[in-house]
Amino acid sequence: MILSVSAVSKSFGALKAVDNVSFTIAKGRICGFLGPNGAGKTTLIRMIMDIYAPDEGQVDLAPDLVDRDRKNQIGYLPEVRGLYTRAKVRETLLYFARLKGLSKQQARENTDFFLDRLKMTDVADQKIEKLSKGNQQKIQLISAIVAKPPLLILDEPFSGLDPVNIKMVSDLISELCREGVSIVLSTHQMNQAETFCHDILLFNKGRLVLSGELEAIIQQFSGGVLMVETVPEIPPSPLYRLLRRDGKENHIELAEDITITSFLHWLVWSGVEIFGLQPHRVPLSDIFIQEVSRHEAR
Repeated sequence: MILSVSAVSKSFGALKAVDNVSFTIAKGRICGFLGPNGAGKTTLIRMIMDIYAPDEGQVDLAPDLVDRDRKNQIGYLPEVRGLYTRAKVRETLLYFARLKGLSKQQARENTDFFLDRLKMTDVADQKIEKLSKGNQQKIQLISAIVAKPPLLILDEPFSGLDPVNIKMVSDLISELCREGVSIVLSTHQMNQAETFCHDILLFNKGRLVLSGELEAIIQQFSGGVLMVETVPEIPPSPLYRLLRRDGKENHIELAEDITITSFLHWLVWSGVEIFGLQPHRVPLSDIFIQEVSRHEAR
């Protein structure tokens, strides 16, 4: 565990931005912070970073980090850029590295490493305001990770990036995770969350409405539905229930006590040519909409 949030609430006047939220972030995993606008994600992030104090509850870092300055243990990439645009790239990154407690030598080494890693060495002596939107985003990212903190909070890290740079940043995020860094990915892009996240936390109106391991949640919402590609159509049978057929694709639900193996044997015996079989997978975007709508209807 790198982070524990226990029964945390935060209000601004009559607005309860965060309402009795509890969760943990595991070491070396990527956790998605998901939810519609106004769900409370930004307020939670600011409490994690000790910018806001919770009205109730507690936010704790791992025991081996508690005696250190919390802000030095967390790297934060905001959705809105906050760089000093008239400063030069290298000077800015050295400043952030030193601000996080690195020595001059380590700050230089880390800055040079990440500039090279994201192909930004050539612009190191340019003013940030002269850079393209995508390159400014990469510098903002480096400023968050330059001190190699154990916890990273990335808010829409791919904003403004072209496909080549998305791949470059994606590879770096995955690399940091493999090295044991814990990452909170706050995004509205469900395809990004589905690609990167090991775990997800879905918020709505200040409450945590869904949490857990991403694959387990998708399997839960997908149910026992199989997608079977066949020619011709599958003959009627009490072995299964046909939910729908789209071209060669049959979305079916097996009867109780019928295994996939026995169903396949029956298909072959029936003379049906099978082109593919896989569990049906509900997209994370559908789960997001379903759960937010269900919470809104309460």
